[in-house]
Amino acid sequence: MKQAWEWDYEMFSGAVPVKDRTDLIQWDNLLEGKFLEEARQMLESGKGAWTKPLPESKAPYSKMLGAISSMANMGYDVTEADKLIPLAFDAIREDRLIDLQVLNARVFKALAEAPKIEGHPYWSCVVYESFEQYLQNAQLCEYPDYRLPGREELFDRVHAGWLGEIIGSALGTAVEGFKSSRLWEVFGEIDGYVKPPETLNDDITFELALLEAFREKGYAIDSDDIADKWVGLIPFAYTAEEVALRHMRSGIYPPQSGYLVNPYREMIGAAMRAAICGALAPGRPRLAAELAWKDGRVSHHNNGILAEVFNAVLVSMAYVETDMRTVLEKAMRAIPMDSEFYTVLEFAFEACEKSATYREAWELCEEKYKHYNWVHCYPNMASEVIAIYFAGNDYQKAMSILMMSGQDNDCTGGPIGHAYGAMLGTAALDKKFTEPLEDRLDTYVRTMETQSITSLSEKTTDAILKHWQE
Repeated sequence: MKQAWEWDYEMFSGAVPVKDRTDLIQWDNLLEGKFLEEARQMLESGKGAWTKPLPESKAPYSKMLGAISSMANMGYDVTEADKLIPLAFDAIREDRLIDLQVLNARVFKALAEAPKIEGHPYWSCVVYESFEQYLQNAQLCEYPDYRLPGREELFDRVHAGWLGEIIGSALGTAVEGFKSSRLWEVFGEIDGYVKPPETLNDDITFELALLEAFREKGYAIDSDDIADKWVGLIPFAYTAEEVALRHMRSGIYPPQSGYLVNPYREMIGAAMRAAICGALAPGRPRLAAELAWKDGRVSHHNNGILAEVFNAVLVSMAYVETDMRTVLEKAMRAIPMDSEFYTVLEFAFEACEKSATYREAWELCEEKYKHYNWVHCYPNMASEVIAIYFAGNDYQKAMSILMMSGQDNDCTGGPIGHAYGAMLGTAALDKKFTEPLEDRLDTYVRTMETQSITSLSEKTTDAILKHWQE
């Protein structure tokens, strides 16, 4: 019987990007309610849950296959769910949409009831349930002598961080969801935008929500505060965040919102929104890790949260360190060595050390983690390690490596871009990246549909200065 990851990998490997695209997601379309109409149609038909082109890159994505393979990756027996896959595709082909609704529900029922596989490698590693447990085994670097720079310099670093992130996300949205070899075939080595950049995506959405909570309560914010902002400000979400948002609207708050019947809880969603946690705690990695944990448990669990901690610590240390390779190595030590997530970072780093080029290193990682959906945090975090290792302090090179790795590369380009920006400052960001943005950030966050990137940086800087002494 073909397993979910095999169905998924076939779809992923066969997808071919289109060159010379100029189409954009128009903000006006959202205002006209077209996203809501699309959501209604997906609910009625259920087809979009199995295969749907992404709005930005047009790569095919299967939320259902991702859910099944993710549960298998976490050491659960998903045989009953696997059996339903061909039935679902038959129902789609035959346009039996009522039957498909039932099959979709049955898949999630099978996942909720899936038994643990005794002896599975996942269960040989420690499962991290709390920040306190994490702290016992983390080796967090601290900078007791670090002092915030003056407002002008701090703003420049914060602004560069946001620009680096927004550029990285814009680069990635155009090419996310494709295998590395396919990107090479169509584009060659990507070193800039392959289509006019757009900032409208789901990557920054949750960071804006956390920032609003932080502006009100500072470092004392808890997961419930963040959850409240999600419920109030965010109209819709995808995968792990979609499940969490649905839970919280029903009164199920963290940590259950991130764990309960959430097969996506170790995917990339938490890691993609980590940069704000590091930016709000410059030079304070422990505090960045704590903010990331509070944020991560809203929608994720265990390795999914550890991935957010890793990215948050990267950004925090980038405000102090002057070498990104050093930041990488110190951030790796912030992850407990007895976690499965650490083995991913370790494998990627060792692949770098024995490879002459980043392509060689990535091929090793791509093969190692092909059982994981391209939205899962493991292959994506491996690509981050490779990008930093081979790019050093070169922002453009790091972005190029991340883009050429494929996977969910807007979600890696964002936080890694933020770290590079925070370290290097605005002067290091080429105008070919910054000028097309026109200092504009479009989102679907309620009350924040359009704002300048400059105003976001000012808001972030002011929030840091206001709460720094807490």
